[in-house]
Amino acid sequence: MYKILFFILTTLSSLLASSLPTSSVVKISASVSAPNYQYPWQTGKIENISGTGVIIESNFILTSAHVITNAKFIQVSKENSTQKYTASLKFVSPQVDLALLEVSDKSFFQGTKALKMTTKAKQGDPITVLGFPIGGTALSTTKGVISRIEPTQYSLSAETFLTFQIDAAINPGNSGGPAINNQDEIVGIAMQVLTKANNIAYIIPSVIINTFLEDCKDGEVEGFDTTKLEVQHLTNETLRNYYGISGDKGIVVTRLDKNEDVLRLGDIILEIDHQSIYNDATVKTAYGHLSYSFLFSTKPVGKTLPMLILRDHKPITVHYTLKQRYGVINVEFDAMPRYVIYGGFIFSPLTYNYLATVSYRNLFIEEFFRLSDNAKHVKEPVVMQYEMLPHAINAGYKSHAEFVKSVNGIKVIDFEHFVNLIDAVVDPYTIIEFLDDDFKKVILETKKAKESFKDIQKIYGISSDRRL
Repeated sequence: MYKILFFILTTLSSLLASSLPTSSVVKISASVSAPNYQYPWQTGKIENISGTGVIIESNFILTSAHVITNAKFIQVSKENSTQKYTASLKFVSPQVDLALLEVSDKSFFQGTKALKMTTKAKQGDPITVLGFPIGGTALSTTKGVISRIEPTQYSLSAETFLTFQIDAAINPGNSGGPAINNQDEIVGIAMQVLTKANNIAYIIPSVIINTFLEDCKDGEVEGFDTTKLEVQHLTNETLRNYYGISGDKGIVVTRLDKNEDVLRLGDIILEIDHQSIYNDATVKTAYGHLSYSFLFSTKPVGKTLPMLILRDHKPITVHYTLKQRYGVINVEFDAMPRYVIYGGFIFSPLTYNYLATVSYRNLFIEEFFRLSDNAKHVKEPVVMQYEMLPHAINAGYKSHAEFVKSVNGIKVIDFEHFVNLIDAVVDPYTIIEFLDDDFKKVILETKKAKESFKDIQKIYGISSDRRL
C-alpha cells in the first residue's frame, strides 16, 4: 500500500516537473568589473557571477539588470547543456532592474519556447519560481504564493515601484528568473530578498515589465517617470470645505519639479488616465488601492496621461507628460567614470556614485544646487575630488571635495565645459574658484600645470590624464 502511494506521488511529482517550461529558462554567466569612482583611471577586479533569464517574444532574454551590470562578457546556456553562447546587452533599465539580452547565434533558440506575460494576479495566487541559484547546477523550482502587493524600494536604483512579495525561496542566482502561474505565464521576475527576514522575496510584476518592453520599442530606453510632484491629501474635512471639494476624491498639488510645464501649484487632481484619485492619494487598481504614482509607471517617459483637474474651481483636462526629475546630480549605471587630471588634482562630474564611494551623506547637497544663487548656472556639478596626486605643482594644497565654480572667472556649466576651459587657458595662471568656498582659490602656473602630467604619469603609472 505504502509502495503504491509512494509510486503515485513520485509519478505525479515527475509529471509536474516535466510539465514546467524548463526550455524557456536560461542560465546567465557574466564577467564583471566595477568602475572605481575614487580612482577613476582604475577598474575593479574581474569577478564571475551568474543569474537567470527567461526567453520571451522576438527571441529576447529577459533578466534582472543587476545580473549584467558592469558586465564585460556575457554567456547563456540551457538546462542540461554544457554549451555556452555569447550574449549581448540590448536594452537595460536600471530604474526597475530589468534588461534584455540577445544572442546572435539563433541555433541557441532551437527547442525553446517564448513565455508570455500576464498582469492577472492577486494576493494569494500560487506561483513557481524557476532559476539557477547557488547550491547546484540543475534548474531549481521553488513554490509559494503572492503574499503582498505594494510599492517597494528597488535595491539597484533605490527608487520605489510596485512589487509582488512572495514566500517562495529565492537565493543568489535566482535573479532574473521567471515567477510563473499555473498556465506557465510570467507573473514577474525574481529581483531581491529581504535579508533580515525568512522567505520574504520580491518579484518585478509583469505590469512594470510591460512598460519596460514598451519603452524598448523605439530603440531607446527613456525610463520611468521620476518627477518630484508632491501633493496634499484632502482627507481633512476643513481642507475639503476650503477648496470646495465634496466626496472622497481629489488631491492638491503642493510642489512641482523645476521642469514641470503643465500642472500648477494649487491644482486639484481628480482623475489620472480616466481613473479617480481618492483624497488619500490612492487609486483603485486590479491589485487593490495603490498610491496614485502607480499610474505614472504604466507608460514610459515621453508618453502622456490625461488628467482631470480643478483649477480656479473649474474642471479642465490637461495632458501630463511623463518625465525624469530635474536634477543636477545623477546616478551613472554601467559606465566608466569621467575624469581629468590637472596639476595633480582630480576633477570629475559630481555623481551619487562618487558620493557613495567616499561615504558622503549630506542629504541637502541637491538642495544646495537647486537653491543657491551661486549655483544657478550649473547643469552638471564638477567636483575637485578628495584624492589628489601629490607633486611639486600642488604642494601645500589640500582638497576637501569642493565644487568648482569657475576657471579664470568663467563660470563652469558642466564637466565638458570645465575640460574645455582648462584646455584653452593661455594666461600665465590658471585660477580655479569654488561654489562652496567664498574665497578659496587654486592657482597654478598654467605651463607647469599642463606639463606636470608627464611626471605624474610616470610616478603613479596612469595611462591617461582623462576620460571624457
